[in-house]
Amino acid sequence: MNGPEQRVGMLAAADLGALAVFRAHSGWMLRACEDGGFWLRVPANDEEAFRKLPLLGRWTELDGGKIVRKGRRVPEAVLPADGWQNLATLLPVTAPPHGAPGMPPAAQSFRLMPDDGMRPAGALLCRWQDFAAWAETCFAPRLKPLRFACSGDERVFIYGEPLPAIPGHGFHAQGRLWLPCGYRLPDHVWPGLLEELLRLGSNRLAIVQADGTHEEMDEENLIPASRAAIRASSAREVTSF
Repeated sequence: MNGPEQRVGMLAAADLGALAVFRAHSGWMLRACEDGGFWLRVPANDEEAFRKLPLLGRWTELDGGKIVRKGRRVPEAVLPADGWQNLATLLPVTAPPHGAPGMPPAAQSFRLMPDDGMRPAGALLCRWQDFAAWAETCFAPRLKPLRFACSGDERVFIYGEPLPAIPGHGFHAQGRLWLPCGYRLPDHVWPGLLEELLRLGSNRLAIVQADGTHEEMDEENLIPASRAAIRASSAREVTSF
């Protein structure tokens, strides 16, 4: 049974950083919502800190998870019973380090976990020369559903369906994150939270590797695939990520 000792707030994903200074506070709990926001549950003895937070709404929790606004008697909703995680276990997650050609990876903040539920690839990361050679010989209609972006070390990220049948690594999307097929985020790392920590915004993507390193690109750098565009990219040595 929950008593009135709990305070409850709704927090926008963009404001998650405001919780960082409170990660050592005991009893602070967070839960993701389907609309992209987060429920926050705080002990009543932290009321002063609770008042300072940029919350979308504030309630008191009653028995059975019911929540009511200050000065009112009728509960507005019932909180979900599961899915809550301690703030201290969530916010120590820092942005994964960027990969850099020729440089050893830095200490990792987390690693991806094997995923038993194999998800189909929505994108392919492969060698540029393999993609360029395939594009020269495939039927032109096969290029129309595809978009691509080049890296500075002769790789290419290809998005679309169906993907070309060439050597490479498949990736599946979780929000604005692209994860290798066969892997998932650890349970304590929520996609929305990681997107905010990486400051991806609405037009930036992150390609996350199994070891936690990542690369970023602007979505506008994924250009429609055509033989002319691919030949031009080869000639200019265009770098998009």
